[in-house]
Amino acid sequence: MKFIDAHAHLTHKAKGIDRIVDSGVFEQIWLMDLSGIGRLGDVLFATREELLETVRCYDGFFLAFGFLDLDHDTPETIDRLRDSGFVGLKPYKQLHPYNHEAYYPLYKRAQTLGMPILFHTGLIAHGTPYDPARPHAFGPENMRPIHLAGIAEAFPELRIIAGHQGYPFLEEMQHNLYYYRNIRCDVSGYLRSVDALREILDRRAHDGTARFFNEKMHFATDEFYGIGESNERALRLAEFWKLYFEFVGGLYYRWGLPEEQEKFFRGNAIALRTEFMKKQGREK
Repeated sequence: MKFIDAHAHLTHKAKGIDRIVDSGVFEQIWLMDLSGIGRLGDVLFATREELLETVRCYDGFFLAFGFLDLDHDTPETIDRLRDSGFVGLKPYKQLHPYNHEAYYPLYKRAQTLGMPILFHTGLIAHGTPYDPARPHAFGPENMRPIHLAGIAEAFPELRIIAGHQGYPFLEEMQHNLYYYRNIRCDVSGYLRSVDALREILDRRAHDGTARFFNEKMHFATDEFYGIGESNERALRLAEFWKLYFEFVGGLYYRWGLPEEQEKFFRGNAIALRTEFMKKQGREK
């Protein structure tokens, strides 16, 4: 079984991409555009043009979610991102909580166009210090999972993906998965709390879908593809999760059954991809 990495990034002048594509581990990788952020520590993110060129060169192996500046972009920006080849959106470090009504016109346009939004939730890496010329938020407060609940209620057809399960605000994330059918999450960065994941995967949602939590979660790495050590770590993460589901889930929990594993590693992502690609008129 190949995996879909539903949350990853591409670095500037990326190297080793052919090895990832040819590894036989991944069926597809969803790249999150952070060109509007520029860099994270020593990592320089790919430009928007590099991302789209990578998508074009590998014929469906990559999908790209375009960076959305919630504080400065307009609904027309979303149209331009879609028309240029992005299938989803990726905001980050906005000045207000995600559910601030100033952002609602953007969410409405994304819903209309069928573009899912992957929101960072929970802890964030250290960015650039305060600079009045480049204002942005600091810390995780504006990106807590609980802020997604209001968006899900206001825009019930908007497909919302919460990155990283909102760690350490796990109770907020569980509330979202339990009550809102249009909220799902990925597990990238979740190794810090992997013990709690055992029981969460077996919880049944109360969102009108009769699904378990493992049907609302995506495998993801959050790796920076294009850097040798990140490329290799992504391959090891895939192996870790495969063994975790086999040797922990397979012995003791329903989510370890082969048909349930398949949902987590690729099936949930395929279902979402089929939905938004059809709505965008991109189905093949």
